[in-house]
Amino acid sequence: MTKELSGLPFCTNCGTRVDDRAAFCSYCGMRQPHTNPQPQVAPQATDILDNISNRTASMLCYVPVFGVIPAIVFLASHKFRQNGWVRFDAFQSLYLFVAWLLLSSAIPTLLHTGFGLEHVLYGLLRAALFICWIYLLVKAAHNQQVRVPIVGDLAARSALEQL
Repeated sequence: MTKELSGLPFCTNCGTRVDDRAAFCSYCGMRQPHTNPQPQVAPQATDILDNISNRTASMLCYVPVFGVIPAIVFLASHKFRQNGWVRFDAFQSLYLFVAWLLLSSAIPTLLHTGFGLEHVLYGLLRAALFICWIYLLVKAAHNQQVRVPIVGDLAARSALEQL
């Protein structure tokens, strides 16, 4: 083997400094082992989603309010295109987010009665939806799939149509 001293290769026979690409020592003529490091090959570009498991993807879909972002990414990704389990969770999360948007914008306007009861009802509906998200997140963490009434049926239909 070539001796290395401070990054410079030396002949394995006589110790004379040799070029790291030299096949033979210029002093003694001894054949030198190939000392060049192999050319660096650029790492293959991998999909960032390759390391995400189905369980993790399902869990990310149910992060309250912000789960809509990974849900959209998973629905658009090649990795989960044929995965009915993750697609169902992503669609269900999207439909829950739409319900959250409707609840946040339309319901306060429609329930405005002037008695103050709309604030209580509005708060209860928002809390119920938030608890639903947390419940679905916990179930996804245990590799269990739960179908929320109405929203789950829509999600199942949407997931099957895309397969």
